Amino acid sequence: MSIVEDVILHEGRVAGVVVNWTPVTKLPREITCLDPIGLQAKLVIDATGHDASVVKALEKRGLLKVPGMGAMWVERSEDAVVEHTGEIFPGLIVAGMAVAEAYGLPRMGPTFGAMLLSGKRAAEVAAEILAGVKVGV
Repeated sequence: MSIVEDVILHEGRVAGVVVNWTPVTKLPREITCLDPIGLQAKLVIDATGHDASVVKALEKRGLLKVPGMGAMWVERSEDAVVEHTGEIFPGLIVAGMAVAEAYGLPRMGPTFGAMLLSGKRAAEVAAEILAGVKVGV
């Protein structure tokens, strides 16, 4: 298992993520000897679910305000998650439940059709962005 510890930022846009082995994060810093790994990318998609790990890494840096998801309302959430799927910060696309967390949308219940549609929409947005991106990694 791995965990997103931070983001890589280049010229005001997300250019990757910093990950580490999850058990390392449970040990005292004084005895850990594994350095995190930086994974550079032209575009990052946060599909980390309720955790919204990449979005929250930007919040810790003061670059985004994350309201957290609202109470369950399946009928509203399904459409809202798909509608809000997209680039939330230059170089960062949110998908799935990370969308609800990032925008304060109602959480979902037992129906998850929006998860599939949100992923599809995130891929479409990524393709559009990458078709026009001329940033070096």
